[in-house]
Amino acid sequence: MPEKIAEPKLSEPSLEEPSLEDRAGPLGCWTLQFLNPLLKLGASKPLQISDLGSPSKVDLCDTSYTSTMKVWSDQPADKKSVAWALIDSYGRWKIVYALSLYACSAGLTFFPVLVLNQLVQYFQSMNTPVPYVLPVNVWILVVSLVALPVMITLLQSRHGVIMNHFAVHVRTSVSLMVYAKSLTISADGKAQTSTGTVVNMMSNDTTQLQRFLQFFGLVSVAPFQVGVALYLIWVQVGNSMFVGLGFLLGLAPINAFLFSFVAKYRKQILSASDSRVKLVNEVLSGIRIIKFYAWEVPFNKSIYDIREEELKALTRLAYLTAVGFSMILLSAPIILNIIVFATYISVQSDTLDAAKAFTTVALFGILRFPFAFMPMGLLQYIQSKIAIARIEKYLLLPDLPEYVKTSATPPESTPGCPLEVVVENASFQWVSAETLKMVEEEKKKPKGKRGRRGRGAEEDEKEEVGGAVIAPDADADADSVDVEEVEIPIEARDTTILHDITLSLEHGKLYGIVGEVGSGKSSLLQAILGEMEPVEPTHTVHMPRKNDDNSDGYAAYCCQTPWVINDTLRGNVLFGRAFDEKRYQEVIKVCALADDIAVLPAGDLTEIGEK
Repeated sequence: MPEKIAEPKLSEPSLEEPSLEDRAGPLGCWTLQFLNPLLKLGASKPLQISDLGSPSKVDLCDTSYTSTMKVWSDQPADKKSVAWALIDSYGRWKIVYALSLYACSAGLTFFPVLVLNQLVQYFQSMNTPVPYVLPVNVWILVVSLVALPVMITLLQSRHGVIMNHFAVHVRTSVSLMVYAKSLTISADGKAQTSTGTVVNMMSNDTTQLQRFLQFFGLVSVAPFQVGVALYLIWVQVGNSMFVGLGFLLGLAPINAFLFSFVAKYRKQILSASDSRVKLVNEVLSGIRIIKFYAWEVPFNKSIYDIREEELKALTRLAYLTAVGFSMILLSAPIILNIIVFATYISVQSDTLDAAKAFTTVALFGILRFPFAFMPMGLLQYIQSKIAIARIEKYLLLPDLPEYVKTSATPPESTPGCPLEVVVENASFQWVSAETLKMVEEEKKKPKGKRGRRGRGAEEDEKEEVGGAVIAPDADADADSVDVEEVEIPIEARDTTILHDITLSLEHGKLYGIVGEVGSGKSSLLQAILGEMEPVEPTHTVHMPRKNDDNSDGYAAYCCQTPWVINDTLRGNVLFGRAFDEKRYQEVIKVCALADDIAVLPAGDLTEIGEK
């Protein structure tokens, strides 16, 4: 057996130890002084996981998921809202507090401009017969030019910390909610979604929500900033400001036009991305069969066709963002500056002195920030709205009904022989007729155009009848007899897989299920495990077996396709249970794994994976 190579392992911080932020006082939280030791350590060496300490309590998965699920479960069935569940679980007062901090910082940004106006008027009138009288001492104004930016920074920093915690809360909660839903979703629900959609929700959609929260304060306060800035510009240059206001109002139709296309292209990107991820996942799962039959070229073409559709939508969105936002909206403050000053010089009788010029330019500088980031914030809002709708739709899909019942006292068919499984006159199905109809109608819808890409004329002439594809006979002559094609309604199709099943399985006995391919052997096992849907709510499976502590017993199931998790070999054997050396060794012996483990470089601690 080869010698094991010792690899350095990073020790993870204990969750019981308070985080750096939780240990900091009020002053440290406002000034972020608790990060100084970590930043100093990072300047001297690469940081390890153990150096970061434990996460803050508000960022823990258990805290976020439990609170969000409680609010989500308490919401009325007809008024379920993921957005409000996330807001209420985090705390409305926290969000209002964060927004108030940002609003205060936005209001304070105008004070340095007003102070600058006072100082410029004071200094330009020093050598005049009538000097300008300041409302307060000049040194107070000078000190305020330093103090006010510090206050603005502290307020925005605290707002950023609270909203970043909210962003982590949202991403963690949504990811775990989607994961938990994937464990309980029914076959009916699975028929209405795909693996690609779930993967995109876990990665892409949660990221969109997290990014939007970084712009949330800016988008909320930006209209107030623009309004106050325009009013102060009016105070400086008078009616010339209305020319600039007209320019801004003229941008409104352009904004509406741009954002309508943003939503359209975003939906196209998500649809193509879902299809691509689904197809790639299917290809990776069946890569051996694809290699055996040399199907690499057609499958590669299918993936690239979907990717091409996705790239086209991404390219359109990129051009729209670059031209629409960068050239039009981001340049608006510069153009506004030129228009207002040109109008003032041409129309107004007053002289454009240094105080008015510097103050107006400073106010235009304040306008530049909301004009630069508000479009991105609105773009992120559109993407987040689409993402939250997708997530909400998935979470509202039907769950598997809990038709597997347990009882404290197991019935006995014969004395001393308790029953393990009892099924009486129960019928089960994978997908109901209603869902099948909805899915097939969805397939028939054009998908730009759905199903037509890459199809030839012969395939377009084919007709689907009763679930079978029938093509017209090219060799049929004109005298052949016409046969009227009748499509079997979906409602008339029998979707029941297992009909009127009755069985009793006794404890301690070995049973074998025999039948031809497709007769329902695997479906019967899935029905016993609770993975199918009963045709009637009264159809149940009784598993009376209980553990010694009266808790529900485990049902071990070995499926036809191996299911290996990305963990050590020991982790795959334990599958989440506590390590019991005696029982573990007994399992290894019974499964004849000892010889296989002996040849592995790290023994049963060798990492194995799904592929």
